[in-house]
Parts: sequence; C-alpha cells; structure tokens
Amino acid sequence: MEQQKHSGMQNKTIRKVLKAKIDDWTSTIDDANLVRVIKRDVIVTGGSIASMIMGDKINDFDVYFKTKETTLKVAHYYVNKFNQNKLDGPSPEVREVKKTNIKGKEEDRVVIWVSSAGVAESEDFKTEEDHDGTENDPDQVVEDDDGERYRPVFLSENAVTLSHKMQIVIRFYGTPDEIHDNYDFVHAKCYWTYHEDKLVTPVEALRSMQSKVLKYEGSLYPICSVFRCRKFISRGWKISAGEMLKMCLQISEIDLKNPTVLREQTTGIDAAYFHMLLSAIDSGREVDSAYLITIIDRIFSQE
Repeated sequence: MEQQKHSGMQNKTIRKVLKAKIDDWTSTIDDANLVRVIKRDVIVTGGSIASMIMGDKINDFDVYFKTKETTLKVAHYYVNKFNQNKLDGPSPEVREVKKTNIKGKEEDRVVIWVSSAGVAESEDFKTEEDHDGTENDPDQVVEDDDGERYRPVFLSENAVTLSHKMQIVIRFYGTPDEIHDNYDFVHAKCYWTYHEDKLVTPVEALRSMQSKVLKYEGSLYPICSVFRCRKFISRGWKISAGEMLKMCLQISEIDLKNPTVLREQTTGIDAAYFHMLLSAIDSGREVDSAYLITIIDRIFSQE
C-alpha cells in the first residue's frame, strides 16, 4: 500500500521534533552524566530529516556522536541493559578494534561483538512483516507503546536498535563532515545537533529530494549502497545508469574474495543471510567466484 503523503515540515518544526525526540529518549536513561554527554555530542542525520522535509513517514531516527568516548559509553550502557533483560543466548560485549578501510586508512572503531549469530535480538523484537534479514533496519520495527520505552531490541556489530524508532549508530563517530564521509547518497546528508540546535540542509540534498533522484557521492561501502537502492526504488526514487556505474567502479576495486574484506563490506546489510555466507567461506578453503556464487545461491534461495 502506498504510504500517505503529507506536506513537508519547515526547518523550525523539524528542530522542535528532533529536540522533543532526543529529550524523550534521554529521559529514560538513568545515568545523569551519560545524558549530559549525549546532549553535548549527539548528531541526528540520515533519513529522518529527509522524510520530514519531504512530508513522508518517519521510519526511524539515526543518532551518532561526535566523540569515541561518548560512543563507547552509550554502547556499554545499552549492551548492559540488553544483557540484564535477555533470557538466553549469547551475551554481546563492546570492543574497541582497529580496522583498515578500502582506502587503506586505519580506523579506531567501536563494535558490539556477538558470538554465534553475529547479531542479538530481544524476545519481543517484532516487525511489520516477516523479517527480511535486514540488519538494524527500523523501517521494519513496530513502535510498541506497551513496552518499556527505548529498550534495546536488536544489536549488531555497528548499531543498537531501540524500540520507539531509535537507532544508535556506533560504527562511525566524529563531526558531521567526518560521519558523512561514510555516506553514499547526498539526500541523507542533512543533519541536526542538539547542543547548538543547528539544522543544516545542503542545497544538493534538497535538490535530490525535490526530484527524488538518487545522487551517489561515493562511499567506503559501495556494496551497502547497492542494497540500499532497493529500498529507495521501492519508495518511488529513481537512479540513473551513471550513478549505478559509479558504484560498480568502486566495487570493482574491492577484493571480495578476501573473507575479511567481504565481512567488512557486508556489515550492516541482510545480517542473517550474510552471516551464513561469511561462516561458509571462513572454512579456510580458497575462495573463487564460482565457489562464492554457489554459496550465495544456496543461502539466498531461502529469501
């Protein structure tokens, strides 16, 4: 069913909505110092602002933080909350790691490590339809007013999904420009900061929203961008052959036969299926295209 379209919000209204959302979320945190650093460092960016500008339904609010220290504190807080409430299964833990991106730059990262499945979800994790395996995609999460507000319901290596349409991204941190270096499509690069109550809406982002044409600006994770296209196209967006060619060119420079590289490039998409794929190729045998295609056909035939 096509979702109902409303008129877009003005900047002043968007700022009020975002402030109210962050205030509502942080009111449930029982650590006053954590609330203080969150409000100092939190950045809201991504699809929620674009949705408000375009008059679309807000599927989720993605929050990031300016510093690694705050990112670590928030990750520890919600992993502890999750472990206190889970009934069985593996206990996630927060780790600090160093990873090298496709440009050869070493990054200090915060990750949530979960043994076995690679992700952890609560017993009451519910979706609007059958879970398609999309990792940390709150488009699928039903807002449950009967349960505890902003409880952790789904954890993966790079993010914590809370109930009530909130996702805490721990994969990246830094200034808005540093965070957006990892973004792919220009329309998602609007952002708001709580501390300054500052809303930034770049002209190129507004043009992309007005035309509903995806503009690809390059990404450290071009495979994720290809998968994200499916979501946008289903919502009526268009993408030119040239923009898709940009993604293909970036992907061609990546050694996807290297399990470590493949794991990094597919983190954040279709977690259940890709974890099965990565587990299958972690056996130590030599990986070539024919072997990968066989494994992919076997796994994704279940989709």
